[in-house]
Amino acid sequence: MREMVRATCENRPGVYRMLGPTGNVLYVGQSRVLRTRLLSYFRAKGRGNKAARILRHAFHIEWEFAHTEFAALLRELRLIKQYRPRFNRMMVTDDWPRGYVALTGGAVPGLRVVPRSDHPSAIAMFGPFRKVAELRESVRALADTMQLRDCTLEDTSRRTTMLWFAKDSDHAVTSATSTRTRVPGCLRHALHTCAGPCIGEGDSAHYRAQAQMVRAFLEGQSDAPVVALKRDMQHASDTMEFERAAVIRDRLARVHWLQQRVLHFHANMDRLTFQYRATGPDGREFVYLIRRGTIRAEVVAPATDVEHAQLQTLATRIFEGPDPSGADIPLHDLDEFYLVASWFRRRPHERERTTS
Repeated sequence: MREMVRATCENRPGVYRMLGPTGNVLYVGQSRVLRTRLLSYFRAKGRGNKAARILRHAFHIEWEFAHTEFAALLRELRLIKQYRPRFNRMMVTDDWPRGYVALTGGAVPGLRVVPRSDHPSAIAMFGPFRKVAELRESVRALADTMQLRDCTLEDTSRRTTMLWFAKDSDHAVTSATSTRTRVPGCLRHALHTCAGPCIGEGDSAHYRAQAQMVRAFLEGQSDAPVVALKRDMQHASDTMEFERAAVIRDRLARVHWLQQRVLHFHANMDRLTFQYRATGPDGREFVYLIRRGTIRAEVVAPATDVEHAQLQTLATRIFEGPDPSGADIPLHDLDEFYLVASWFRRRPHERERTTS
């Protein structure tokens, strides 16, 4: 492997993959001087050395060059998300605890805090946020306010769909009863903080409407939960239910805490919408069209009037048109947003190469 690297690799930006005996990807990495980085593996020694550990398990090395260092970082991230290599997962360490707010899909959407950005059931994801304990309390307060479930039963969607259908069909009652895997009853439903979809209670259309309101709140487009809590607190105070008003006041404080962090999250996204010009080691210039922190297109910098016009047309479609994913930030690109944010935070001089 060392001789192959010496003979064919070049010191250009690129991405490499360490492969196991069956061709499985063990590790993905990148470097702006790829040949030097790969040769450093063969000089690594010691059982605790990261590079030496990877090389002991590797049977083959593959690599590909990138136009720029920025492109290499982006390609590395996408390959890691595609292959989820064992050594990449083993060597990830977080400097601080983090949590993401996930809205799950299916017949009965749920709201919960998860530790990763790739939760398999999520249809919308926000974060990461620090202060995970406060985040969990705030998300529970939001779920209580909108009466959304936060349970984690994997077969909830299938069972609840049948239970809701059972209300209109005697045959479905029999089927639904036979599939129930938990005892009847729900404490949150009894306390009026959940619509109780897991036990077949509530109206499915109303429940989904509540879930849409929560998504709009987390996207910074609605303050309906805050308005509802203020209204309920005022009503409790007017009717001299002061203990209940105090409970709602505390819930409102937690939901407001979450709202402020969600708005800050989206403000950071809005600041990362621009064209970015990066130069490769061969002097060629490339243009990256970045919308809300995710790369929507990469093109060679235009040199003629026709190419300038084509770039302007593409930029107009990307920056002013609706997002193809139907969301301001595609769910699967959340990690990409943080990569872009980190790139410009650590290299403030690169912001000088951006244009709105």
